[in-house]
Amino acid sequence: MTIALDPATIFFVLQASYLAGAMALAYARYRSADAAGLEMIAVGFFVLAAGALLAGYTEVDAADYRLLSLSNITLGTSSYGLFLAGALQLSRRRPACPRWMVLVPPLLILLAGLATGFHTVNWLRAVVFNGSAAVSMLAAAWAFHRDAKTEPLPTRKIVAFAFAAAGLISLVVAVEFGISQFWLSPILAFVFILALKFAIALSLITFTMERTMAKLDHLAHSDMLTGLKNRRSFFAAVPTSVNAGDAVVVLDADRFKRLNDTWGHALGDEVLKAMADAMVAHARRGDVLARYGGEEFILFLPKTGETQALAIANAMRAEVESTTISGVRTTISAGIAVSPLGETPLKHLIAEADAALYDAKAAGRNTCRMSGMMDDSVAI
Repeated sequence: MTIALDPATIFFVLQASYLAGAMALAYARYRSADAAGLEMIAVGFFVLAAGALLAGYTEVDAADYRLLSLSNITLGTSSYGLFLAGALQLSRRRPACPRWMVLVPPLLILLAGLATGFHTVNWLRAVVFNGSAAVSMLAAAWAFHRDAKTEPLPTRKIVAFAFAAAGLISLVVAVEFGISQFWLSPILAFVFILALKFAIALSLITFTMERTMAKLDHLAHSDMLTGLKNRRSFFAAVPTSVNAGDAVVVLDADRFKRLNDTWGHALGDEVLKAMADAMVAHARRGDVLARYGGEEFILFLPKTGETQALAIANAMRAEVESTTISGVRTTISAGIAVSPLGETPLKHLIAEADAALYDAKAAGRNTCRMSGMMDDSVAI
């Protein structure tokens, strides 16, 4: 049995589909603060729906064919400009994209139509329409693929694939109309493009949800003030039993309560941020640095040993000492514990480092002390 779709049915399905996609994307943008650009793609779907409506009128209103067909292709070109601009903004997380990307292509199409009347030639209009769609979709796919280096979310691949597939189908259709040879039937191309538009809308919504979840996960495991890992994240990242040579350093700001009482909590927060930045500068790849609570920080140094652990702690101490915030200088003290044997409980190592920190405070502060090795400790 052969199913034939008349133009009126095709255009109705297009309008309904594009409107559904537009509303879904608009709602996703409304619900997410991390989806800037999605509203432009939603508007693009609305414009496509308007274009499909005009295309339907074109089939039944021969008197206004010239005006309706020009309006249709102008709207179509602007919709794909919106798709590309929105995709670039969404992928790059930039405040905005250049307006020319949305305004210039349809303006050129409008002027060319008024000057030449190319839009009244069906095959030529189809080539221009599908060609602009192909360029926009493939450019959007490349953007999502390229930006994966800075934001490696798994859904990026799905979004890039959906855009790329839609772009390639549109390119094939444009070539087919250009050479009047159809390997892919217009009905089949219509079905593919419609399905891929749904895939684009769905993958974009999933992408924004994944981005929001990643942000929430980051907030749950990060200290909002310093940007370091928080206490929970530290214990999730470090094994409960450590190996021989692994070290824990507990660092604490000296006389921090006096600083808060004298200069205020706002400056105290700035000092903590500066401390965190100073310590990060000397942390190695694989080290785990976190804010342990209040003005206290904790550092896990895998496969380090006593000499190197002491050197890293002293480098952090010296960096903090040399940092000045609004004319205020502060210092830190550190306690260090190194596991002598394998399978040492992490909590036991932290307790030893904490005891060494108390020794550092008692020794006059701005000091690093090694647990169980008082004779070899360094006090500066």
